[in-house]
Amino acid sequence: MDKLKVAVQVTLSMGAIVGLIGCGELAADESGAAGGYARTVKNGLSLVNGLSLTNGLTGTNGLSSTNGLSLTNGLSSTNGLSSTNGLMSTDGGRKTVAYLVKCALASGDSLTKQDPSGVSYVFPGSLGLCPAWKSGNIASDIGCQESISACIMAHLNTAGIHVPIYLDGPQSAIGWGYDVANYPMQEGTFFGNILMTGTLPGKPNVNGPVAYYCDGASFPGGATGVVAGRLGANQSGAIYKNPYGNGTLCQNSGGNVPYYSNGIGGQPGPDGYQKLEYPGGTPWNLPITVWRNATYVPSFDTGYSYRLLPRDANGSLAIDLSGTAIAQMALSTSSSTQPMSLLASGSNWKIVQKSTGKCFELSGGSTSSWTQVVLASCTGGSSQAWTLSPDTSTGAFYVKNVAAGRCLGNGGSAGAYQPFWIFDCATDASQKFDLQGF
Repeated sequence: MDKLKVAVQVTLSMGAIVGLIGCGELAADESGAAGGYARTVKNGLSLVNGLSLTNGLTGTNGLSSTNGLSLTNGLSSTNGLSSTNGLMSTDGGRKTVAYLVKCALASGDSLTKQDPSGVSYVFPGSLGLCPAWKSGNIASDIGCQESISACIMAHLNTAGIHVPIYLDGPQSAIGWGYDVANYPMQEGTFFGNILMTGTLPGKPNVNGPVAYYCDGASFPGGATGVVAGRLGANQSGAIYKNPYGNGTLCQNSGGNVPYYSNGIGGQPGPDGYQKLEYPGGTPWNLPITVWRNATYVPSFDTGYSYRLLPRDANGSLAIDLSGTAIAQMALSTSSSTQPMSLLASGSNWKIVQKSTGKCFELSGGSTSSWTQVVLASCTGGSSQAWTLSPDTSTGAFYVKNVAAGRCLGNGGSAGAYQPFWIFDCATDASQKFDLQGF
C-alpha cells in the first residue's frame, strides 16, 4: 500500500516573516491537515504567495550573481548570504530571502541572518526543497537549483498580493495529488533556473537565468497568458515567459510528460508534469504546478506600496493626488504621490495616500452614486473602508466602498486629471484596477 503523505496547510504573512526585529522565534502558522482531507489527496502543499518582482529578480542577472547570495557556500555562512550587502540590506531583498528560505528549508528549520546594521531576522523554512543549501555547496546541484527556481516563480505575484495556491510536482518534498474541493483550477506550471547565469548544469544549450511557465488546463482560451493577476509575460516587470506562446497550455506542448494520480476522467487536467521540454528537446525534470480557486479573498502586504492603475487607461495612468482629491495622472515610478498603502481595517482595507498619510473617503460622507472620492484624515469609519475583490478573467480588482456598496471608478474617462467617484458596480474597465506592488 502506498503511504499517503499529509498535506500541510501553510499560511505565511510576509509582514510576519520579515517584520520581526531581533532574534525572537518566527513561527509559521502550520498545522497538519485533518483526517478526511489528508486522505483526499496523496500529498501536495497549500500555501500563500505574494512575492513582488522588485527584489533582485531580473531577467538578466541570476539571483546569486549580484545580491550577496552564493551557491558555493551555505546560506548560514558569511559568504553564502551576505549580511553587509545585497538582499539583506533592503526590506524588499529580505522578502526575497524569506521566500528562498521558505522554499529551500524544511518546516521546523530556520535561518537567522543580520542586516548591515546588525539587526537579526529569523526566516522560517517550509517546503524543504533543498535543505542542503543551509550549510552546503549547491553550485552543481541541478535538482536544488531547478526546484528552488520553480518554487520562487510559483510564489511570484506581480502585484505583491497574497493569493492562496496549491502546489504539486515530482519533488518528494511536495509530491503529487490535488485538492479539487478547495483548489479546483490548474493555473500553470513553472520551470527554469533563475539562480545562475551562463551555461546551466545539464543544459549546454541554455544560458541562465531562464524563467518559464505554461498555462494550466483550467484556463483555456481568452487568458492570453494572464491568469488572474499571476501569470503573464505581458505584465509589468514579469521575469518569466511562456516559451510555447502566450495562452498555450502545458498539455498542448510537445515533449511534455503529464502525471495523473486519479485517472484522466477524474480531474480537469493532469496533476502536473514530470518533464517539460524547451528549447529543442532540452528537458526540465523538476517543474512545479500551481492550482488555485477562481475566487479568493486577497491579502495585501503592509510592507509594500501599491500603485492603482485604471484598467481602461491600459497601464498609462495611475491614481494620484490632486489637491484634497484623487485623480489619475501619467504613471510614474518616481512619483512620491502615487504610492498607496493598503492597511487592514477589520475585514476590509483602508487606502492610504502615503505622502500625506490620509485615507480615501467619500466626500461629505455621502453614499449616493457619483459621490466624489477625496482624501481625509484617517478615522476608521465605514466611508473609509473598502473591499478589493478580483476580476478572475483579468486579474484586475474592483474597489468597493463598504458604506455605499458602490465601486470606485473614473466614470469612463481615461484622460489625465480625471477625478474618481463611486457608482453602481458594473463589469466595465472603468471600475477595474491593476495593482503594482513594490
